[in-house]
Amino acid sequence: MRKATLYARVSTEAQQKEGTIESQVAELRNQIAATGDVLVKEYIDNGFSGSRLDRPALDQLRQDLKTDSFEVIYFLNTDRIARDVAYQNLIIAEILKYKKQVIINGTDYVHNPENKFRLTVLGAVAELERAKIIERSVRGKLHHLRKGLPLSNGYNTYGYTYVRRTPTSPGAYVINEKEAEIVRFIFKQYAREKLGWAKIIRRLEDMGVLTKTGKKLWDVGKVKTILQNHSYAGTKYFNTRSLVKEPNHPLRGIKYGKKVFKDKSEWIGVKVPVIVPPALFDAAQARIEDSKRRYRNPRETRLLSNLVRCGVCGSAFTAYQRYCRKYRKINGRSVPVGIHHKIAYKCSRRIHQRMHSKNTDIVRCNNPEIVAYRLELSVFKTIQEAMADPAKFKKYLQFEREASFFTPQKIEKKLRNADQTLQRLMEQKRGVVTLYAAGEITRDEYAQKCLYFDAEISKTKAVKTELLKQISTIHTDDAVETNLRQYCESVKVRLDQCRAFEDRRKFLLETLDKIVYRNRQIILSGSIPLQLKTSADRADAGGRITFDIVGAIGS
Repeated sequence: MRKATLYARVSTEAQQKEGTIESQVAELRNQIAATGDVLVKEYIDNGFSGSRLDRPALDQLRQDLKTDSFEVIYFLNTDRIARDVAYQNLIIAEILKYKKQVIINGTDYVHNPENKFRLTVLGAVAELERAKIIERSVRGKLHHLRKGLPLSNGYNTYGYTYVRRTPTSPGAYVINEKEAEIVRFIFKQYAREKLGWAKIIRRLEDMGVLTKTGKKLWDVGKVKTILQNHSYAGTKYFNTRSLVKEPNHPLRGIKYGKKVFKDKSEWIGVKVPVIVPPALFDAAQARIEDSKRRYRNPRETRLLSNLVRCGVCGSAFTAYQRYCRKYRKINGRSVPVGIHHKIAYKCSRRIHQRMHSKNTDIVRCNNPEIVAYRLELSVFKTIQEAMADPAKFKKYLQFEREASFFTPQKIEKKLRNADQTLQRLMEQKRGVVTLYAAGEITRDEYAQKCLYFDAEISKTKAVKTELLKQISTIHTDDAVETNLRQYCESVKVRLDQCRAFEDRRKFLLETLDKIVYRNRQIILSGSIPLQLKTSADRADAGGRITFDIVGAIGS
């Protein structure tokens, strides 16, 4: 006779009310009795998802593994342990570490390849079942909405307070009068007073109005969301957007997950109390649509787009264009004499900060904007003066700051240090896994430490790879000189050929990593390829040498 325990779990309140947990416990008790074991304790998690590890009963079970209170643990199925395969393997490995026996659905689990495969298959089935549960949940929510019953969607709309549903009454949105006054104020300022986003934001901050999440600073997105929210006119729409992954950055083509609006025929409207009169709401929508029609400055790629960074706060510089009036002093007065087209680069953080009230305590960036043609001419002039001449360019290369960096002995020493660092990091990561399996650190601490060690290991491996590429059997300084002359010659040739915008843009993107601008001074940062001849039994190795060129803005 062995001392046995059982673990049972259900995810939802509905399962809890239906007594699903009782049926699990009854079945496990029958299994324990049939084998002749003695049930000494029960661990039950009522209403906890199998996608998470921080469950009260499971935490207690893992603590009790270190004691002799039981010898065998019974589970009804693998998905009762966890929904995720990795979590299942982690928990079972922890149980076996403390010499406890595992019974899953009446079958003795032994840590061997066959059972590992079986557990993986069952775990995959559990993950599929979880996906089906999510699909059924979404379908149930849509059915709930089509009956005219609102959902909270996990947050409350500004101006309303969501009252959760009860067994006797459905959920409902009720007006929060304090916030509703602010909503009406925003609509009046925009639709009647014809104020812009920035002025509305400043007035809200001067009034000390907090956002829904309690923040002091407002932004265009929050104000615009309020003005476009149909809830204030009496209808709250659900099922309006879907998540897609597609390139949505016009300069870099990076894939982000973004929400796009569905066709309006798929929207589901639910009636809510009216905050803004229909006439005022319609006036605000008309002004928004008129602004869209009038807007004449679509996003356009400039010569230095996505290359310029602020030397004060580190933010990206954004190019903008607009028509400005020319003024001339006549009899002591500034008189408009014409209009000119202005294109300039400006710190993005400074643009956003201008929208906020002067009464806020934000630290403002003071880096001035720069006219586009001056910055662009200065960049090309600096490249031509510094990078076309090997003697001048050499003083900007980073290896000059550490003259012996490229010697084989130095590289071998750095390689040994990298190997030692890599081995130490791997041991520390294994120690974190052991601590987590023993329940001595939480799940969040485990995830945070693993992410840290993974990043450090990747960084060390990248350093090691670069060092391996730089091993040479000849005097490396000669190879650097050769590469430098060839690179400078190619720069001169390409500069002479750069006539069209596309050619100049491509040249800059391939030559520079970033351009740092600060108060009429620029720093051009980049790297040049380095090819090193190696011994006969090795292929040619290569690497890169970085550079920082300091230049000034011409008049």
